[in-house]
Amino acid sequence: MFKIVKIEGDSLYPFLKNGQKAFCIRLFYFNNLKINDFVIFKHKTQGLMIKQITKIKNDKYYLKGTSSFSIDSRDFGYLDKEELLYKVLFKI
Repeated sequence: MFKIVKIEGDSLYPFLKNGQKAFCIRLFYFNNLKINDFVIFKHKTQGLMIKQITKIKNDKYYLKGTSSFSIDSRDFGYLDKEELLYKVLFKI
């Protein structure tokens, strides 16, 4: 249900920094998500990724990194809630 993850990379710098840890909760259908939440999902080729929700449209989530070089919804589009695995509660 809860998970501690170590951030790898600078996709969300300065919010989450390389090497920093975050405390997360597993997402279920009843969890509320909102713009600016950080979420973890599994990308088909990149593995686990963490991004920030920047848009919500018809229960689909647009996720972005702060770096212009991030692989994010600019590349793969909106994700369904079922594709999101964890929500970051706070940094450690």
